[in-house]
Amino acid sequence: MDIRQINISAAGTWPRDCELISLTKKNGLTIIYHKDSDDSYWSLKFEIIPAYKVTGEEFSTTGYLINLPADGSFFEIIDSPWLNEFRKNHARIIDKCKHYVLQFYDETIEIIASIFTCEQLKKKPDL
Repeated sequence: MDIRQINISAAGTWPRDCELISLTKKNGLTIIYHKDSDDSYWSLKFEIIPAYKVTGEEFSTTGYLINLPADGSFFEIIDSPWLNEFRKNHARIIDKCKHYVLQFYDETIEIIASIFTCEQLKKKPDL
């Protein structure tokens, strides 16, 4: 297993840099959040989501998550144990997926998904 930081402009620069605003499961999974370091708002959209879990910040430093780097907030778990569990019975769909870990101010979200896109929002979302 290896943990790789996802270096994109949408990612926070430290684990609690981003504050989750909403998570919606409709036609995939959409996450809306505020990035504190540059006062920007972002939308992440994930496709083909076999699994996801949301863990409170106080409980997200167990297992392999304890090894997340101190810098950054978005990661990919290479040779993920969680992904490998699903691969045993669902290899066809899982072979197209990756295991992502997103750290927010109060939550850690783990997602097994095929791809994701990010978009910077022009203004604070009305939710």
